[in-house]
Amino acid sequence: MTNYLASSPETVTTRIHTLSSISSRVTALQIRTILVPMDFSRESLRVLEYAIVLARKFGATIHVLHVRPSKEASAMERADKMMLNYPDTIDFLQDRLADVQRKHNVKFSPDHCHVSSGRPFEEICKLAREIDADVIALPTRGHAGLKRVVLGSTAERVIRYAPCPVLIPRGKIYKAALAGLGARSDLNIRKILVPVDFSASSAEGVRYAIFLAAKYKAALHLFHAVYPHADLVAQDRMSGNLLSVLEAAQLSARRDMKGLKRRYVPKGMACEMEIRTGYPIDQICAQSGGPGVDLAVISTHGRTGFRHALIGSVAEHVARYAECPVMVVPSKPRT
Repeated sequence: MTNYLASSPETVTTRIHTLSSISSRVTALQIRTILVPMDFSRESLRVLEYAIVLARKFGATIHVLHVRPSKEASAMERADKMMLNYPDTIDFLQDRLADVQRKHNVKFSPDHCHVSSGRPFEEICKLAREIDADVIALPTRGHAGLKRVVLGSTAERVIRYAPCPVLIPRGKIYKAALAGLGARSDLNIRKILVPVDFSASSAEGVRYAIFLAAKYKAALHLFHAVYPHADLVAQDRMSGNLLSVLEAAQLSARRDMKGLKRRYVPKGMACEMEIRTGYPIDQICAQSGGPGVDLAVISTHGRTGFRHALIGSVAEHVARYAECPVMVVPSKPRT
């Protein structure tokens, strides 16, 4: 989990020095292969349409994956993987996509249609590695229903373990974009929200946002939320001077934000900066519905296990509640 909670002024100041070589690495980014998992729900079909328009912008290839639930697949375990690639199964997958193919004048070849069985998030991440996917696009909801609340969503698990950026099209801005796709063949991305905490983890989000902004000629909106964690509150109780601590943190954040922009944002790229005080998830989600924001790019910390379960992930929460599409970028190199 990227820590969007502000630390002491000294810690925040030193974080920016961990950001290095972003500009030189942006040129290495590309989107050639997009993986779209399908459960044939209305939401997954809408995400496919969104991915088709994105693919055209980058000249990318789309791969479609349908994962059979484990219970459904148990009856055919003896057939092994050969049964999953049986031509009739692929034909069935293409039939279900016929309307989308006609609407957007595309054709998914059998080689780009995949069927597997098992735990959906594991199969999605596995195929993403096999085809060297550059982006996975999927909704936050499908056919999971009430189980989603108990077990967590496939999208959130994919975000946690994916080897590449994960695109979650969602929110009122996404719905408005879908409504306009029939009248144009491109997404209208004008402003990209980029939450940062000046760590090496959030640097990956900055790098990817610059890449997308250059492609779409969009403006960047660098955003940081200052939030008093337990140490600052304890200090206030002893000193009675919490306000000065917050002011110092805000001043440090503004200084670091200016340094980040000066060092890494290309000259000539429109970029605005904003510092707010409050709970990071609430502040980021509120900004995601702000005027002109069409996409949020946020990075993960790559933390898993018990600590992740206790603290949760800012990126996962933003992907669930944001008012615009969210691109979640892994902070660790793909493995």
